[in-house]
Amino acid sequence: MSYSSRTHTVIAIAAIGCIVSACGGGSGSPSDAAPPVASNSSATTTNNTNSTNSGVNNNRLAAATVAAKNAANTDPMCTTDKLGDFYWEIGNASDNAPIVYNSQGTGSVNSSSYFNIASASKWIFGAYVLEKKGIDQVRGISALKDGLRFMSGYTGFNEDACIGKQNVTACYIAGMNGKTGQANPDTVNKFDYDSGHDQKLASVDLGLGNFTAAQLDAEYQNTIGLSTGFHMATLDPLMAGGMMGTATDYALFLKKIIKQDLEIGRYLGDQAVCALPSACPGKVVYSPILLLNEPWTYSYNHWVESEKGNGSIDAYSSPGKWGFYPWISADKKYYGILSRHDKEIGAYGASVKCGRQIRKAFMNAL
Repeated sequence: MSYSSRTHTVIAIAAIGCIVSACGGGSGSPSDAAPPVASNSSATTTNNTNSTNSGVNNNRLAAATVAAKNAANTDPMCTTDKLGDFYWEIGNASDNAPIVYNSQGTGSVNSSSYFNIASASKWIFGAYVLEKKGIDQVRGISALKDGLRFMSGYTGFNEDACIGKQNVTACYIAGMNGKTGQANPDTVNKFDYDSGHDQKLASVDLGLGNFTAAQLDAEYQNTIGLSTGFHMATLDPLMAGGMMGTATDYALFLKKIIKQDLEIGRYLGDQAVCALPSACPGKVVYSPILLLNEPWTYSYNHWVESEKGNGSIDAYSSPGKWGFYPWISADKKYYGILSRHDKEIGAYGASVKCGRQIRKAFMNAL
């Protein structure tokens, strides 16, 4: 999913049955400005803590939950004036419920709010590729290694052209305007945050070209045990941005990574490449992290966050264009999610700034 410099035009395709809530990637319409919310949401703000967390001193855990809630309630980066209503949680792999969670604002967004998660889809696809091919092939086959690190040269992808397409290859051909035969020599071996990399991998290298959205759902479920609450947008099978899901669904996926039930859990940050132009001149074509101007790097379809660089890691993540922000802590013991749906340009950056303030408060108090 591209970000601020690649905003998308609203495309109405009612004649072919693309329901607003099912359109993926960069699609949208005025009617999805108010995202669908689960029927059990309440107008009253929820504020809860799960008290069990093995291996951590209860006093420190209690302090961490208080610190996280305080950050969400008082940090200038987390005001509902900036973000609107949002839901957040922090948890670990061993407890069924989150350690701490909250619906900020009026309570219109909760753990069951169902959104197009945009670029948070990328982490799922990365996990699928590693599970399907294994780390030796991912490291050893340039098409896989470079594709997952957005250096393959299959760039210039128009996500809007994918809307209304029935399968992965139809999306790929339309998005590349028919130019699918070879990589762009100007972007090969350079980081270019573009959906074309993933779509080419799926269509050509992984043999998913004829898969419909429903078949992709089944493939994900059978290969990485993805929750049945997830769905690929029916008429927008965009691998890098077409998934629909909830915070609850995504939490289950992050827990599988932390527990290393998925191969990607062993290789978070593996062979990460520079993604900030000023940190590696001439090696980056386009990067949404310019908005934050921080030396993040990019591994297998996920970010390695770092505010200061020099080998430091703050978290692993996959922020979505419209503000859905999942992360795993640098020590790989905790996960977090900030869930919202905001069509403002830069919504992903605002979610990152708030989400990491909550994460810092929690982790620093442990």
